[in-house]
Amino acid sequence: MLMPHIETVPLHETTRTRYLNYALSVITARALPDIRDGLKPVQRRILYAMFKSLRLLPDARYRKSATIVGDVMGKYHPHGDTAIYDAMVRMAQEFSLRDPLVDGHGNFGSIDGDSPAAMRYTEARLRALAVDLLEELNQNTVDFRPNFDGALFEPVVLPAKVPNLLVNGSTGIAVGMATSIPPHNLTEVVHAACHLVNAKLAPQANWDNVQLEYLVDRFIKGPDFPTGGSVLNTREELLEIYRTGQGPIITRGEYKLEGQQTIIITSIPFAVSKGTLLEKIGDHIARDQVPQLTDVRDESTDEIRIVLELKQGASAEAAMWYLFKHTPLESRFHCNLTCLVPTEHPQVCTPEKVDLPRILRHFLRFRHSVVTRRLRNELEKLIKRIHILEGFEIVFDALDEAVKVIRTSRDRKDADQRLKHRFGLSHTQSEAVLDARLYKLAQMEIFAIRNKLDSCRARATEIQGILGSEPARWRIVQNELNEMVAQHGSPRRTTIAGPPGRAADFSKADFIVNEDTYVIVTREGWIKRQKSYADTKSIKVRGGDEVGWALGGATRRCVVLYTNYGKAYTVRLDRVPSTSGHGVPLQKLFNFSDREQVIGVISSDPRVLPEPVEGPDGKDNDPRHGYFIALTELGFILRLSLDSYAEPSMKAGRRYMRLKEEDKVIAVYPVGGHENVCVASRSGIALIFPVGEVPINKGAGKGVKAIKFPKDDRLVGAAVAGHPREGLRVVTNRGRAEIIRTTKFQLGKLGARGQIVIRNGRLSARQPEPVEASLNKA
Repeated sequence: MLMPHIETVPLHETTRTRYLNYALSVITARALPDIRDGLKPVQRRILYAMFKSLRLLPDARYRKSATIVGDVMGKYHPHGDTAIYDAMVRMAQEFSLRDPLVDGHGNFGSIDGDSPAAMRYTEARLRALAVDLLEELNQNTVDFRPNFDGALFEPVVLPAKVPNLLVNGSTGIAVGMATSIPPHNLTEVVHAACHLVNAKLAPQANWDNVQLEYLVDRFIKGPDFPTGGSVLNTREELLEIYRTGQGPIITRGEYKLEGQQTIIITSIPFAVSKGTLLEKIGDHIARDQVPQLTDVRDESTDEIRIVLELKQGASAEAAMWYLFKHTPLESRFHCNLTCLVPTEHPQVCTPEKVDLPRILRHFLRFRHSVVTRRLRNELEKLIKRIHILEGFEIVFDALDEAVKVIRTSRDRKDADQRLKHRFGLSHTQSEAVLDARLYKLAQMEIFAIRNKLDSCRARATEIQGILGSEPARWRIVQNELNEMVAQHGSPRRTTIAGPPGRAADFSKADFIVNEDTYVIVTREGWIKRQKSYADTKSIKVRGGDEVGWALGGATRRCVVLYTNYGKAYTVRLDRVPSTSGHGVPLQKLFNFSDREQVIGVISSDPRVLPEPVEGPDGKDNDPRHGYFIALTELGFILRLSLDSYAEPSMKAGRRYMRLKEEDKVIAVYPVGGHENVCVASRSGIALIFPVGEVPINKGAGKGVKAIKFPKDDRLVGAAVAGHPREGLRVVTNRGRAEIIRTTKFQLGKLGARGQIVIRNGRLSARQPEPVEASLNKA
């Protein structure tokens, strides 16, 4: 019995070796395209099998895709039928490739995002452009290598007649690298290549000196996507992308106006699903985030036609600006010009990030090599043909004798030997004579042979001259490129528009339906908004909860929520859920800390804010939104401008007051400057002072002392009184209710000791009434 051989190897070494082998295989044999024909191995094998094995030329009948996939997988690409079919489908989609290579029959997917039908239902054949990539294979123009099992041979690269890498682009993800090459216009790319050939042929010229700027300005304006659209990059940005081999290309769909109330989107960005785009536009319209639009529908046929209905008098430009900003109607294509570049050994390639001129130069060198090998192959065949025709010519000069030699021979071998001996023929010539049919002995046939011999000799001389002249071969390359333009050239679809002009003219407020509403905040921290309400008791809240604030405001305004931890959270009213139900917890909108709760809510709508008083110089005490005050348990008070908190905040909020560890905010109120502040402490001390005495802070701070009380005392409540009969409602521990107001307590000063409300007792604040700010009363 044979014992198994076990070899001990270091894990880190064998892991590194095997992973590198895997990475190298993915990079060179699966994910990246070749700079010469612009194809990945699976694409090349699909086209080769359709051309060589199945002969699916453009004039052939369609064959089942399953047949093609099976042939490719069985002979050249044993990596699964799904990968092969997906690659073939993409080569047939007119919205994926600028110039498709496969002619698909059946459902090959759509720009709406629909998946293609299964391979058993679809059929395919080659397109004319694919044939131009393949037709020189039989002329010994490229190298072949064994397939995966060594039973067959496959081309290392296709003898492409066009720079397919730029024309159709490529995308792929390898190990540690990726490629993303945009498609370009065939005519522009070929004209740029021809210009490089001219630079190569010009006296004292060098195509390495051709400037990228010249190629971009004169020929390749930028990518040309199959779905059209417009490119918003500047010339300098495009030059940087083509120079460095990487960078984002900003693409945008195009639109036009039909009448006064209809927008027609005529193109969409590359690689964007039309179905997904329509869904997102419809979602924004349904949520009233684009108030200029009322409806969207798809009227597309072979061309894109997305219809947007405008409101009467609405701005089409504003609506489109919003869609460009918030939907895939404007997107980015991230360029990465990484591909496989041949080394000194043509069958060995290395991945490199290349620039635009280098891609063109590599392709042209490759085409020059293909043309040279094609001419040499043709010359070899001509020489062999001339040799055979010369044998026929010799025999026809003594035809009767040749026939007699053949008739008197014992067998074919003897006839071969006697012909060679008598007429001085080579083995190839004598075999050709013996294989000739009798009709070739006719008198007229010798004239055809001699004419053919003359034409072959003339062509051989011509080819020898071309092979001896490198400029002549470059001119052939150039002429063949121009023929490709005549056969396959098409107008540019993508517009190079440059940066848009007026994006900054529209603000977020332009896309909010401006209507009056009420924001409701409960004591337990739930929030909602509704159009109106009869009274606070009629507002629906959760069991055990009650309304704390009911403030009016326009949907374009904000509401600021102040918490006991000294943080302010600002949200635009249109972002508050509109519902007749309980609303949503504040934690869904903001990141509240444990035990953090709202103690004040202020609407930024000027109609519900206190009227600011005028200062001595006649100017308003409120430069814009007014002020607010905040008071803490330890008796500190702070006055700040509402301006700093008027704009929406992040979920984490903004700090408005810096607190000691044992302190917390108990009340926040908006003030106009004419009010009095009423405070009361637990030990029974009360104080009333003008709010104008509180200094104005420029930013978050700890404030100043509002009232002097013993060290172990605490504020139990605070209120702002704009009228003598208004004040702070408190309750003594003996059950007596009291209102701290100027009709009973004297007006003091900020930071004073205050007056005694109760001796040898305690105070507590009464549950405050809901704070209301009605728009109707404003």
